[in-house]
Amino acid sequence: MKWNKQWLQKQKNGEFDFEESLTFPEEMFYNLSRINGLKDVEARGHGRYDIKSDRLYVDLHVKGTMIVPCAISLEDVDYPFEIHEMETFAFYKPEEDEEVIEARKNVADLTSVIWTEIMMEVPMRVVKEGATMKRNGQGWQVLDEEDLEEEDPIDPRLAKLKDYFKDK
Repeated sequence: MKWNKQWLQKQKNGEFDFEESLTFPEEMFYNLSRINGLKDVEARGHGRYDIKSDRLYVDLHVKGTMIVPCAISLEDVDYPFEIHEMETFAFYKPEEDEEVIEARKNVADLTSVIWTEIMMEVPMRVVKEGATMKRNGQGWQVLDEEDLEEEDPIDPRLAKLKDYFKDK
């Protein structure tokens, strides 16, 4: 979703509503470990361009489903999300302390902002309902405390040393 300055200036009072479905290509998720994909992403809201300040104010509502890996089984889990944000775009070079997004080449690009907001909402950990941890695999197994022996087994290479300390 991109709006150029000329289009914004033509809107009545600089105001407009928008509603759009967004798709993100699979390649965007290849190097990400906490999210495997997105589906059913809908963005809607209201924008207002202020000619005097040369800024675009966007009231944004994003809704969709993240596909995230289960923390136990690594199976895909659908995780619904909803984001409400107020974003401000500046059609000039903003000062460092201004909390605005610079519109490049007189175009306000909301898609990259939406991507950033979604990435900040990705949960640290999700567990799929009914997921169970694997207890063993090729060359490994999970031990419980009762599975451990009371005494540590003695390394056979060091077994003769235990007799050395009996006399002292």
